[in-house]
Amino acid sequence: MWNFRAVILRGAPLFCAMLMIAVSGYCAEREVIIECSWGKLSATLAEPAEPSDTAVVIVAGSGPTDRNGNSSLNVVTYSYKMLSDALVNEGVAVLRYDKRGIAGSPIAADDVPNLIFDDYVDDAAQCVCWLRESGYRRVIIAGHSEGGAIALEVASRGLAEVDALVLLCASGFPMDKVLLRQLSAQLMPSYMGLMVQSERILRDIKAGKSVAEEDIPRELLSLFHPVVQPFLHNSMQYDPREAMARCEQPTLIITGGRDIQISVEDGAALAAVARNGQHRNFENMSHVLKDAESTERMEQLVSVYTNSQLPLTEGLVTTITEFINNI
Repeated sequence: MWNFRAVILRGAPLFCAMLMIAVSGYCAEREVIIECSWGKLSATLAEPAEPSDTAVVIVAGSGPTDRNGNSSLNVVTYSYKMLSDALVNEGVAVLRYDKRGIAGSPIAADDVPNLIFDDYVDDAAQCVCWLRESGYRRVIIAGHSEGGAIALEVASRGLAEVDALVLLCASGFPMDKVLLRQLSAQLMPSYMGLMVQSERILRDIKAGKSVAEEDIPRELLSLFHPVVQPFLHNSMQYDPREAMARCEQPTLIITGGRDIQISVEDGAALAAVARNGQHRNFENMSHVLKDAESTERMEQLVSVYTNSQLPLTEGLVTTITEFINNI
């Protein structure tokens, strides 16, 4: 079996099998398996002490990000675990899972080149359906970063019955534009040549052209490796604003003023086309849902992205909880 997290540096009937129960003061956590036609999603269902009819599905961001908000790229935040604990403490059940090919949800090596964005959308929809089948009356998708785009596609396509969406640091623009913006911030003006090659590669991938490994600069290979090009091509075909415009569900759009990956403008772009949306920006919040002292990239990577002891941004959980309670 192949673990997709070693490759990507960005990004049937269901039943569950209880593997173990972990009790922590106010809640119980059950490790569950969601069977899919391709294999299984490994997940954790956290439930409050008092039964709840409301559940939140946390959809992880891009790359090798696991159900807890950590990744093999030296990101150790436990942001999703912290968010889950806090919401459960407010009386809401939370399902968080490892996306297909990540951590506890491995796929066969031969399937890696065939993995596309739409597969992630299908899996998120199955998680919603599983919660419905488990008896939850209201189900909300909370998508972080790329998970926000996934959540929007699930809701806008009607793939599952979704009551509301929480978009956490989600992009308001297609994947190629997001990558160009992020690459520009890292490469310009010192590495103009790499920036020009990045633009060429992105144009080719979006158009459905395969870019050979030898035609990709070494510095960009982890991002544009031929194995992940089908995924990138598929994800570039979608515009989150178009999906947002189709959604009728109440939507809470959350951005961070010190996010070095997604801007406040992304949230504003989504809010501008939302039928039933509200935008809340937390001035000091970073992309990993925790406060940062500055917007200097390397400083954040060292002090925030690797610090599991930092709390979630103050007011974040309260804002989400109030939104859920008012649905």
